[in-house]
Amino acid sequence: APPMPANSGQGTGKRVVYDRAGQRIWAIDDQERVVRSYLVTGSQYNNELPGVHEVYSKSETTTAWNGQANLPLMVRWLDTERGAIGFHGIPTHVSDGSPYQTDAELGQKLSGGCQRQSNLDAQFMWAFADIGTTVIVT
Repeated sequence: APPMPANSGQGTGKRVVYDRAGQRIWAIDDQERVVRSYLVTGSQYNNELPGVHEVYSKSETTTAWNGQANLPLMVRWLDTERGAIGFHGIPTHVSDGSPYQTDAELGQKLSGGCQRQSNLDAQFMWAFADIGTTVIVT
């Protein structure tokens, strides 16, 4: 994985670092080891607030604020006026079950706020990020 951003909380224990500019996540364990790093699809609106946050809830499946997308394995870390922002698998259209994007499109800013992950990476995040896990957004 590429190096983490300079302001990613070195020495602060288990955490998830999300770099908006590079559309990348790093999962760091309590021994300061990067256990996984991968590309995501973040917000096209830059509405993910930089700073230190924490995971506050999780749902195996939920729907987007507009009711048009199913969001698998949602790990929420930011509450906004429109709803939660979090990490989740690639969403599917409620109307026909088709995916909103492909894995090949990860790394682009295409979402309305959340960080879309490949479904394999979403399974990892679901297991890694407990309620209370620190999320650092740069």
